This record gives sequence, C-alpha cells and structure tokens, in this order.
Amino acid sequence: MMPLTLPGPTFEDILATGHLRRWHTRPHAQAQTLADHLSKVALLADRLGRYLAERYDDAVAHETLFWALHHDFPETEHGDIPRPSKRWLNERLVRPYDEKVAEDWWQDRGEPVPEPCALAVALVKVADILEAATWFWTYGLDQEVRTGIIGEVGTLTQKVLPELLPVVAQALRAAGVPDDLLADLAA
Repeated sequence: MMPLTLPGPTFEDILATGHLRRWHTRPHAQAQTLADHLSKVALLADRLGRYLAERYDDAVAHETLFWALHHDFPETEHGDIPRPSKRWLNERLVRPYDEKVAEDWWQDRGEPVPEPCALAVALVKVADILEAATWFWTYGLDQEVRTGIIGEVGTLTQKVLPELLPVVAQALRAAGVPDDLLADLAA
C-alpha cells in the first residue's frame, strides 16, 4: 500500500506534539506537552473570540481555531525554545527567528506559512500568553515567573485587544490568580 502524500503537518508531527515537553528550563510540578498547550490555546482563543460577539463570525472562528492548533507546530522540529532565548534570537537575527523557522517548517511540508486574519492572530496571541500564565500559575514553582507572566498577560492584552481585559482577568481569576495581581486587568 502506497502512503498518501498530503500537504501540512505529518502524522509524525501530530504525534510528536504529545511528547514534546514545554517549560523544560523552569521548575514545575507537572510536565506539559505541546499538544496540551495547543488544545488549551484553541479553547481559550475561541472563548475570547466569543466575547467579541459579532466580530467573531464563522470565518474568523475557523481561522482562529486553525491557527491556535497549529501556531507552535514548528516546535516538533526543534523542541520548545524558552522565551528569553526566542526574544534574544528575534532581536539579533536579520530576520525574526520565529518567522524563518515557521517558513522552513511549512515549506518542508508542502505549504506556505498560514496567514490568518488579523483578529485571529490577535486572539491567538492573547490566548497563547494566557494559557502560559494559567498553566505556570498552577504548576510553576518559580514565584518570580508566576507573578511576572501575569503582568505580561495584561501588557500584551492591552496592546493587542484591550477590550478583552475583563474576560482575561476572569480567566486568570478562574486559575486562582489573586485579585491584587489583577488590578491592572480589571476594567
């Protein structure tokens, strides 16, 4: 039987998301896989999108869910790179590291890098940092990172989709983040 050749993530890529560990450079009480992260980002992005009511129509929802489920797939090639390292690489390379890795990864799989609409990209950005913050708040053991990432959620949300601040604060509260750390998010 001849294997099917399909563009996009391979079955090996999909299965690798269940083994690829995140947060490997920070102390934590429970391991997180890329698959866990991607699924939670998708659920959070969809929930955030629904908060925007009519702006989040079926087409935007489709693009948001697709991007949320695929945005970190290039990590199946090289693993999770800690944010300080990514930030350093993105600032010092001629072309942002994230863009180059994504382009190469998708081209190797017969597709261009997906280009979702601006609202889908913004929703996934907020959901991505929100998922990281809620996960690390729950399982992270480094107190400085736990509190620092809460501030990063507020800063990014304010910059990207400030109308989401109340619902982002609600999500963080649901994860057990105390109200005194949410003062800047509560609108």
